[in-house]
Amino acid sequence: MKIRAVTAIPFVLPYLHPFHMASGTVTEAAHVLISIETDDGLVGVAEAMSRSMIYGESQASIVEAVRAWFAPALVGLDPFATESAQRVLRAVVANETAKGAIDIALHDLRGKAVGQPTWRLLGAAAPSLRVTRMLGMGEPAEVVASAVEANQTYGIDSFKVKIDADMSAALVLLEALRGQFGPDALLYADANQSLSAEAAVAGLGRLAELGVELLEEPVPATDFVGRARIAAAGGIAIMADESARTVEKAALQLTAGSARALSIKPAGSGFTEAARIVGLARGLHSRTLIGSQGDSAIGTITSTTFGAAFESTAGEPAELDYYLGLKDQIVTTAPVISGGRISVDPSIPGNGVVIDDDKLAHYRADV
Repeated sequence: MKIRAVTAIPFVLPYLHPFHMASGTVTEAAHVLISIETDDGLVGVAEAMSRSMIYGESQASIVEAVRAWFAPALVGLDPFATESAQRVLRAVVANETAKGAIDIALHDLRGKAVGQPTWRLLGAAAPSLRVTRMLGMGEPAEVVASAVEANQTYGIDSFKVKIDADMSAALVLLEALRGQFGPDALLYADANQSLSAEAAVAGLGRLAELGVELLEEPVPATDFVGRARIAAAGGIAIMADESARTVEKAALQLTAGSARALSIKPAGSGFTEAARIVGLARGLHSRTLIGSQGDSAIGTITSTTFGAAFESTAGEPAELDYYLGLKDQIVTTAPVISGGRISVDPSIPGNGVVIDDDKLAHYRADV
């Protein structure tokens, strides 16, 4: 069995409402469907998300990277030759989202080839994951209403709150959420690298009093001195995301003491690199949580597959309800969240994604 073709199809799904965060506002999901086909007709798929203000990749750049660099190098390879595929991906600098999607599509292909769900092949640690609702910035009453809706409709009681450089506003919002849900809800915050070290340190005490478990990416990824200051101040654990997307970068954060938790985004790193990061963190006694890269149902299903496969991630909450903010999906069956949890489907070989070809034709952006 050899790889016959690698294609990239851009598609756009509208949001129900704009999503606000420190790094920008998004109103649509401009993503790319990566498809890898073998000479015997098997097809593996994955989703690449474009967030140029965070990851430095656009829909157009992902499509072109696949067309010009990755597809020519992958055609003819054995899809089970994992290291050969990784060598092809490493030969191109950056483009981590495009690389991650290719790696995930290869895992989908391998699972289909052996008739097994990828979740089982990776470890099958748990059948489901606790779901976190990611809350965008806004007026406290509006954000709390979104959290209440998630709790009442889906049983979600874990929330990640987007904040920015206005720490006072962030504290008001977090106080409102804690007041609404009491001590049992899990709260953590994501500054998307928008704070100064001084502002972060000044706010740590109040964040700890509010029971905020984690502060994600408080300062720019390159502010190594500031990160060290925040970590040394203590109070709550710092979580790395953009600053730890590869195992090498994660190792720097964890061994320097600049982070004690990692946000794992399979869509951004691929399953192979994400598994390496999980193993590293486990060896250093650090937490690993599944994060969101603005996934549609495709990325949600694949992240659930990965997160539920490993003990370290299966025991943590995961940001897996973002797809509910989109007006439509291009899968035949969307994930279901019930009782605050999302489950894998062990009956589907591969990663569990089945593309709705009619929906893809409707939303594709290259026709």
